[in-house]
Amino acid sequence: MQKEIPENIVVGVAAMLAPYCPGLTAERLLVAINYKPDDGEVEKLLTRKETAQALRVSIPTIDRMLRDGDLTKRRIRGAVRIPASAVANLVSD
Repeated sequence: MQKEIPENIVVGVAAMLAPYCPGLTAERLLVAINYKPDDGEVEKLLTRKETAQALRVSIPTIDRMLRDGDLTKRRIRGAVRIPASAVANLVSD
C-alpha cells in the first residue's frame, strides 16, 4: 500500500527539478511517480516521423519537444522511439 505524497512535497520537488527538467509541473511529477506499466502488454513505440504525423507538427518540432522534455523517448540501439502513451498524454493535456 502506497501512501499519498503531500502536495507541498510534490510542489517543492518539482520546483527543485525545474532547472533540470523544463516544463516539469507537480502534476506531471505525480503522473511519473504513480506510473505502473501493464505487465502483459508491450507499449507501442513510435518513430519521430510517426509522432510528428500524429501530432501534425514537423520533425524539428518533435526534436525540440524531446530536448525540452515535453515528450519522453527511448533509445534502442541508437534509434529514438517515442512511447505512444507520451503522445496520448500530450494530446490529453
